[in-house]
Amino acid sequence: MTGENRRNNARTELKRAATCLEEARHLQAADLPYGAASRAYYVVFHAARGLLFSIGLEATSHGGLVNLLGEHFVRPGHLEPELARLLSRMQADRHDADYFVQAVFTLAEGAQALADAERFLEAAHRLLDRE
Repeated sequence: MTGENRRNNARTELKRAATCLEEARHLQAADLPYGAASRAYYVVFHAARGLLFSIGLEATSHGGLVNLLGEHFVRPGHLEPELARLLSRMQADRHDADYFVQAVFTLAEGAQALADAERFLEAAHRLLDRE
């Protein structure tokens, strides 16, 4: 993967993350916190993929994404551990929101998921803008 390809792939992922963020905002505004929580996860997912693409890496699983993010962005001090932990937490929330009938997501929880997704996306933009 060339440097130009890495940058293009990273930017494409961040654009996808921004689209997911808009979808999550619309779902939250429509009083649909389950959908908002689910789409908020994809904001973080695509932003994390963008970070990895920026250094020429691509994860093949959720666990791989978490591990590579930790190894290449958290350990060197580029990304706060708390932000990286959002990826796993929000993935579990997405799974519950989409599949677990007994799961309860309030509008406040949907709003928190949105805020967390926004913080992660902003951090990803800051890291990629440093290149």
